[in-house]
Amino acid sequence: MVQLVLVVVFGVGIAGCVPSRAASQVRYEVSVVAAGGPVGTLVVVTEDGGSESRLRQWTLDERGRIATDHGSPLSPAAARAEDCVGTDCYRVVPGELRVEESHDSGATYTTAWQITDRSRARLAKAYGELGDPAIHLSSRSVVVRMVAVGHVVFVANGRDGVLYRDVHGGWRRLGIPMGGEGVYFQRPARLGTEAGLLDPRLIVAVMTILVVLLAGGIAAAVRRRLPPLRAAVVVIIAGAAGAVARSAAGFPDVGMFPGYIYGGMIIVLVLACAAGLAVVVIGTAHTPMTPSQRRPGRESAGCPGPSG
Repeated sequence: MVQLVLVVVFGVGIAGCVPSRAASQVRYEVSVVAAGGPVGTLVVVTEDGGSESRLRQWTLDERGRIATDHGSPLSPAAARAEDCVGTDCYRVVPGELRVEESHDSGATYTTAWQITDRSRARLAKAYGELGDPAIHLSSRSVVVRMVAVGHVVFVANGRDGVLYRDVHGGWRRLGIPMGGEGVYFQRPARLGTEAGLLDPRLIVAVMTILVVLLAGGIAAAVRRRLPPLRAAVVVIIAGAAGAVARSAAGFPDVGMFPGYIYGGMIIVLVLACAAGLAVVVIGTAHTPMTPSQRRPGRESAGCPGPSG
């Protein structure tokens, strides 16, 4: 019974270490990117479900980093669906997560970056309480800025946050700027194409399960006994620890620290608790005494043997 209580307490405890999906859900969206300041100004709309939406304003530098000194609010220019620097032009496609580019002053356009409708449908499920994806999960406005060695591009992608093109032509989903004293990007949801066999969360889960099973196996080897019921309990503990570790590996950024710091602490705590509990479950298994082990004890207690 004591061991059963330990397992239940362990399960409830580690489940509480991981933020629930509802608690970690971000209901902000980047509705506008517009020129205003050294590089660009982002106006972030809070979708709070009320009658009014609160506005927050951020400034990014040319590398896509949030400026720590916000200063006084700027007066951004009007949002644009198309922007150019020299002969290089970029435009968003209304209702889609797609950006097109032109290098002949807008005479012809080709797709520069996009998320397919199928992948966007998966993103919509990941974000939850989204509303119309054509509005809240689509490319809305774009800013192109000249820098010393080329140009950079910022795109407002609604709940998916800020899309950024660096001077080398690489596109990166930055997420949504957040914070107060410490600023950070709330990372966007993973795309289905990103979460393959090399998904780091899956690797963390598998490694956690293996370590817990190894701890139980060592305890069983020392005891030279592995009762089937207790082995099943250890497997359950390992599976639960792996599930929690997988969730912790995707811990969102909170405050000024990246999510992997919090997630790493949770993973270490869960791993230590799960491995320790597996050792306790196996190590406290009773080993029945053989007749040869019982006889000396009975005779020393004054009990006669079979011949006496």
